[in-house]
Amino acid sequence: MTETVAAFLLPALAAIVALYFAFERGLSLMMFFQQEEYDAPRFFTWLHENKAYDRRTSLWLVLAVLFGTVPHLPILAQEEQIASFLLGLGWIPIFLGFAHGVLRSRSVRQNSKKPLVMTARVKRIMTTYLSLTISLLVFVVLAAQLAPQGTNYALQLDRSGIGFVSLYFDWEAVLLAVLFLLFVQMLPALVVVANKLLEPAEERVKAKFRQEAVEKFAQLQPKVIAITGSFGKTSTKHILNHILAAAAPTLATPGSVNTDMGITRVIREQLKPEHQFFIVEMGAYGPGSIARLCTLTPPDVALVTAVGAAHYERFKSLETVARAKFEIAEAAFARGGKVVVNKDGIDEKLLSERLQAVQGDYTLVGKDGDVAFRGFETTKDGLIVTIEDKGETHALKVPLFGRHQAGNVALAASTARALGLPWAAIKGALASMPQIRHRLEVSKASGQPTIINDAYNSNPVGFAAALECLDVLVEEKGRRILVTPGMVELGDMHEEEHARLGAMTAKHCDIVAVVTPDRIPSFVKALEQANDGTVTVMTFAKQEDAENWVRSNWKAGDAILFENNLPDLYEAKVSF
Repeated sequence: MTETVAAFLLPALAAIVALYFAFERGLSLMMFFQQEEYDAPRFFTWLHENKAYDRRTSLWLVLAVLFGTVPHLPILAQEEQIASFLLGLGWIPIFLGFAHGVLRSRSVRQNSKKPLVMTARVKRIMTTYLSLTISLLVFVVLAAQLAPQGTNYALQLDRSGIGFVSLYFDWEAVLLAVLFLLFVQMLPALVVVANKLLEPAEERVKAKFRQEAVEKFAQLQPKVIAITGSFGKTSTKHILNHILAAAAPTLATPGSVNTDMGITRVIREQLKPEHQFFIVEMGAYGPGSIARLCTLTPPDVALVTAVGAAHYERFKSLETVARAKFEIAEAAFARGGKVVVNKDGIDEKLLSERLQAVQGDYTLVGKDGDVAFRGFETTKDGLIVTIEDKGETHALKVPLFGRHQAGNVALAASTARALGLPWAAIKGALASMPQIRHRLEVSKASGQPTIINDAYNSNPVGFAAALECLDVLVEEKGRRILVTPGMVELGDMHEEEHARLGAMTAKHCDIVAVVTPDRIPSFVKALEQANDGTVTVMTFAKQEDAENWVRSNWKAGDAILFENNLPDLYEAKVSF
């Protein structure tokens, strides 16, 4: 009886340690699953491409299997006692492996740039995940009990009977180690399965919250300005929000919130009766996604900022992107509304097709648009954007930087005009425009270099505009310094766009710090080919390392551009 209890306690103790390991590893995996927006295919793609499978704990468990197997040693006295001792060591790698796995999982989270946010959804997924792991561990312990107990002379490898031809097995330890090995490799799938099991409940919760938002919106009835585009939508939203807020109480979705549930939360928690304008950024994650968002907040005025390469990976073709973006125009025209379109941000043929397919009251903004963009000037204090509307020329002064921001200013101002604001009010608001965080945000302290923070979600147009700013903002005898990991979500255009910008970088920089160069080889190659020997190129494995070098080596008068800052999914070489 005592031996039976002892034989059960050791596997049970190992299972408890394994459960704690699974909890710590689950939190780390959940962090990346959350960064992939709970999208299972994208999560598994990341797992495969980064080879983020468990190695260390698995190696310990393989070692446990080897320790659980001891050669038959007939030449030694007390052979069975020695074998029993050696086989007993097989339990040590099991416990050490899980302890090592716990520490490694914690290290991955502690070194992450974007930590796990413990939302209610994450807590529900983790609770379900732990229930699944407990069930599996109970099975593992019970299965181990089926193995023969104790030290067993198990297998003859050679009939000769010569030493080192037979093996002793601790079947229980070996079987347990093998089952634990399978269990460890299953953990990423368990996270996804837990999320899948919760989908019906999650959908019910989402539907409830969404209906509450729909009812509240129907009661308050603010004038909705919906904005979408492959790039420029968030910056344009901030500019338009500042203009409209100077005229009447205005609410805009914060940051880059642009999903169904994100907008739902803003309506439920922030929309008030006094808000006359509600600016809603709408993200396109596939055909039909914007149409669905428009059923939540039907637009009175819609704005399409661009149809371009950003998020090309999701849509596979610009035609598909254009159709998805112009769902916003269909919704606005269905309410008798207006649509403002960046004519210069969409391929001419694509734009013509969309204007014919979706007809209504458009205001085209561009070099030869209804509101004509006549150019811009960059000064140390910001931009002066010149536009022409109905024969009148207007100079819009705004303390923002970048060629692309000039276009965003023109779009925001044109949208404000479509809402009935006079040009005088628009000009006055733009003059006091605050900078937009992480979007060509320029700052300079006395005796320090000029910092250009363009760290959020870089795209080809914004990248090029930011490079041009270096020439304007660098001081005499200062250096133009770029820190960048490149861009993401460009799909088939990844190599082409990075090569183009690599060549451009050589013309606008004196020092270039490339982060994760293996991810953007075409950028590095084009930069080196265009380099006439005046550009110093350095490579770094992590953004933090590049930033530390810059801080240790910058000088007053330098202009330093931080172009993009990738999440752990793209930068970190995760190794479990």
